[in-house]
Amino acid sequence: MRIIISTCKPDEADMISDTLLEERLIASCNIVPNITTKVRWKGEAVTQTETLLIMRTRAELMWKLERRLVELNSFEVPEVASFEIKEWNARYFNWLYGATKDPKE
Repeated sequence: MRIIISTCKPDEADMISDTLLEERLIASCNIVPNITTKVRWKGEAVTQTETLLIMRTRAELMWKLERRLVELNSFEVPEVASFEIKEWNARYFNWLYGATKDPKE
């Protein structure tokens, strides 16, 4: 699965990705800074700079990851969008699985 989330501050993006990697909820994360977002929020059109996170995980971790992302993100209404990947190449999937596997298993 690929998961996309945006956050306002680059340091928050670092904290989120570091936490999720440490907790093995994601295998990797791209952090794309300085994204301009235009949004209607509380009745007003707002332009703000955000940081975009693009993460990779296993489908079976998605519910736990989504809950954790909502806890870690400072947005009042955080967007967590997931995209199912039909097929990973075998070597990549094996790496992804190993990177997100509980070391106690």
